[in-house]
Amino acid sequence: MQKRKSHAWIFNMAVDTICVNVFSTASTDHIGGMRMKRSIALISCLLLAGCTGNGASDSLPTEEGFHESGLPIVDKPITLKIAGTYDERTGTNWNNLATIKELNEGTNIQPEWNLVPGPEWSNKRNLILASGDLPDVILSLTDSEVVTNGAGGLFIPLEDLIDQYAPNLKNFLGKYPEVKKAIMAPDGHIYSLPLANMSEYKHASGNSLWINKEWLKKIGMDMPKTTEEFKKALKAFKEQDMDGDGDPNNEIPLTGIYGDSLYGLGYLYGSFNTLDKTIIVKDDKVIYVKATPEYKKAIQFIHSLYAEGLIDPEIFTQNSSQLIAKISSGDKATVGAFFAWSADQITKPQYRWDYGSPIVPLKGPEGHQITPRNNLQIDSAMFVITKANKYPRATMRWVDRAYEPEMSLKLREGPNRLKKLDDGTYDIIENPPNYTPGEWKVKETPYNSFVYGFSQEMRDKMRLPKPEPGKLDPDFDEWYEILKPYMKPWVYPDILFTNDQYKAIERYQTDIQAYADKMAAKWITKGGIDEEWDNYIQTLERMGLKDYIRVYQEAYDTNLKNTEN
Repeated sequence: MQKRKSHAWIFNMAVDTICVNVFSTASTDHIGGMRMKRSIALISCLLLAGCTGNGASDSLPTEEGFHESGLPIVDKPITLKIAGTYDERTGTNWNNLATIKELNEGTNIQPEWNLVPGPEWSNKRNLILASGDLPDVILSLTDSEVVTNGAGGLFIPLEDLIDQYAPNLKNFLGKYPEVKKAIMAPDGHIYSLPLANMSEYKHASGNSLWINKEWLKKIGMDMPKTTEEFKKALKAFKEQDMDGDGDPNNEIPLTGIYGDSLYGLGYLYGSFNTLDKTIIVKDDKVIYVKATPEYKKAIQFIHSLYAEGLIDPEIFTQNSSQLIAKISSGDKATVGAFFAWSADQITKPQYRWDYGSPIVPLKGPEGHQITPRNNLQIDSAMFVITKANKYPRATMRWVDRAYEPEMSLKLREGPNRLKKLDDGTYDIIENPPNYTPGEWKVKETPYNSFVYGFSQEMRDKMRLPKPEPGKLDPDFDEWYEILKPYMKPWVYPDILFTNDQYKAIERYQTDIQAYADKMAAKWITKGGIDEEWDNYIQTLERMGLKDYIRVYQEAYDTNLKNTEN
């Protein structure tokens, strides 16, 4: 890639030299013919400069027998060497999967897969990148690897190839500009293709609050609507013998895992007009949440719960396995409320529906009642074409078939689970007894180990099961519709940073986050946030908080500028 860039630079310098000479010659002519000669000179130079181009396609290798449309993609069979990882439930024989067979059919392109288990992939990927012995395509990278190796020439820019040879992906990016933002590098190039699930229900936060409805009946309370009503319910759970075993002290009013995105206390932050995120964006301004007055109020409320014994004291030490065991340990429910994605999947059958559905955000003391509008599922670093690839155009045409809407549906949901009906919708075929639902879903697809562009339009064509009354969870579109009025689009978008920015984030984040988390734990368990707040902010600033925020702001502004062009 560096050699290609050098050729382009030499050619551009030659153009500049020619133009300078032309204009110099024109300037010595008589006044009468000056305007005409200068116009001719200008047109000549612009035409010559236009031949240089600025996209990757100008310097790509010639691909004999390549067809820009139709099938086959190439006249003679070619092999693409592809390295990546895989879902162990699917296995490594991808060319035998129904989805990949369909992807390959009629193309004259045969992938040669070099796939390793997930735990081994990071080391294997590092060896591949360091050795210089590159396959044609690499799957499942990190964002920083894409940016660094794209700018370094190991991966080729893809924007021109997308524009010319990937109509399905081009349409998808046009429909979902947030996906284009996610794959646009800070230098304005696209070096990787995405996996993207744009189902709108994914905007809903999985960090939901579940309350035992049967316990609420026992204490004579309705479902809480405010933070104070919630606190009142927890106090009643603590003071009364909710499980009827004669001991009023062995129930846990509220449990979770501090700092966990799924089981954490983040749900409560929305009652104080903020989100449990490190960085958010309001009106294009980047904000570090844990240095805001709203965060301070949220911590004060959580401390008030802890001080009265309403929060499980093990929230700082337990893991998800311990939490789930605690929620489902007995024949009767012993937990009044908890944070999780789904209640029925982690409680016992005897009381799995005691928690019913999650509740909408609680209204805070100042009337705030919000939840995040989360980024959708976008893996921006799923597929790169390396400089070793002799068939980049054919590769782009081949992979673009994965972004055809129905193909993306099959890659996402599994073709064996889908029965297409006469009206164009898809019925869901339940898993056979010898398969778990998860195994059945990934039987014939690489699933989340390969690219696809799954749209809300395709999800709407699926005849999904409807929830029973009072039995919702974040997997249902109905729950997303309930949450929509409370959602705030403050979550920092999925974007790529420069290599220097990744390093700066890591440098500042380690100390800043460790200090902020230490102080939060102290304030929740022991209080003192009012007295220590000013010193806390000053300490964060000494640690480089302003520079830390500036990195995110500059990356955000650059991405906004690049994707608006």
